[in-house]
Amino acid sequence: MTDREIMLSAEQRIDELMNKMLGSDPVSKKQVLQELKAVKESVHQVTTSTIDYQIVVDNLDDNILIADASETILYVNKAYQKSSGIPKENLIGKTVSHIAETTDYFTVTTVPDVIQKKEPVMKLSYLPGQKNPSIVVGMPIFYSNGELQYIIATNRELSTYTNLRDNYNTFLNLLSDMKSAKNAVQVIQETFTLSEKQMIGEGKEMTQIRKFISNVASTDATVLVTGESGTGKELIADAIYTASKRNNMPFIKINCSSIPAQLLESELFGYEKGAFSGANAQGKKGLFEAANKGTLLLDEIGDMPMELQAKLLRAIQSNEITRVGGTKPIPLDIRLIASTNCNLKAKIAEGTFRSDLYYRLHVIPINVPPLRERKDDIALLCEHYINIFNEKYDKHLVLSEENKDALIGYSWPGNIRELRNIMEYLVVCASDMDHLDNSFLYSIFDLEGIDSYMEVKKNMTLSEAVSSYEKEFLTLAIKDVKNLKEASEILDVDISTVSRKLKQHGLSLKK
Repeated sequence: MTDREIMLSAEQRIDELMNKMLGSDPVSKKQVLQELKAVKESVHQVTTSTIDYQIVVDNLDDNILIADASETILYVNKAYQKSSGIPKENLIGKTVSHIAETTDYFTVTTVPDVIQKKEPVMKLSYLPGQKNPSIVVGMPIFYSNGELQYIIATNRELSTYTNLRDNYNTFLNLLSDMKSAKNAVQVIQETFTLSEKQMIGEGKEMTQIRKFISNVASTDATVLVTGESGTGKELIADAIYTASKRNNMPFIKINCSSIPAQLLESELFGYEKGAFSGANAQGKKGLFEAANKGTLLLDEIGDMPMELQAKLLRAIQSNEITRVGGTKPIPLDIRLIASTNCNLKAKIAEGTFRSDLYYRLHVIPINVPPLRERKDDIALLCEHYINIFNEKYDKHLVLSEENKDALIGYSWPGNIRELRNIMEYLVVCASDMDHLDNSFLYSIFDLEGIDSYMEVKKNMTLSEAVSSYEKEFLTLAIKDVKNLKEASEILDVDISTVSRKLKQHGLSLKK
């Protein structure tokens, strides 16, 4: 028998004894004492066990909440109250759904999902008093007959785990899986940025963008982030969210170009039950509803179908949406950020983007310059990612000043995304080298992206530029030669000239 069943049985036996004692039939004192002793022993067993368990649970570091099958909260431990700052009196006896709808105590909860699925559920979330995201796990507890009895929800901050980096990497992989499984939709409950998601740059362009973000983040104004693919537009959106007054509410991201047009409407606005063939029997909330009180990022907004742009415009203008197949307007309070690598004005001229929607989105424009226009930041970005991948792969690669000059001289057509990938390639494929030859760098560059090397340092004199270029040219020329004779034939100069030039620039042939 469960503790609950034992207590109910004891209560029933006491009621029976009281009825006997009050009844007309004689009851012996010995019989009553025996019955009471048996009840006392069974109750003592339960109460002793319960006290022991409660002491244990109350002293756990994990935040623990227990609810019944109707979502009513029965218990929260001391760690939960301390971490969240929520007194238990504000929780116990109330349903999880009611609290989620009427307060900001919960942004993500596993309890309703466990009740629906009858299986463990894990999510990423946070409590109001926490600075960092948490892993929330909901576990079902069943009666012996298979009916759901309790849901135990545990919450632990990621930063409390011993191997923090492994957990962060797991979190990143989880987000990647979620993106693939849920039609490129991300739901982010984070008030921090991971090391790989920092805004790196000290040049005037990034300095101006940071200042601009600090001015607009605290407002609810719509922001349109533009820039080439790979320039870090999503990082700008992350920074706006993190610095905003909504950073303790959901941040939902959707890539408008990766979802089929026929599904995008229901993903954004949700649908009522029976709205279309194959729809969920209970209907489904859309991403606008999921982002209520928080922030919604519409990535690649330039690829949104024309027929859906009109409905998006109405939602922005009226601050409400209507589900697919529904008639009831649903009011919303959302901070909207849109991003695109398209020239929206050109798309307006082509008739593929609505001008009225453009001006609704173009309240606060932020243009992220391509990396080729941020020469001052390239070396910083390279070192940043080299450090990340050195730690990840237990390497010790160091970029020389000559390496940095060569990297700055490259035009990076793929922007930061390409730079990150090349830095990972260098760390992984540079064998056990602690330093790189520039010839190795040039071997992996897209030749169309190589700028004139003489543009790297504009303050060079002509002789310095010629000498610098000559050294790089010689480095490439001798990369695969075995002796001075081969080098002289390739360069079409005599052996003595090759020898003198190599010595002048501190170069030597591979042995």
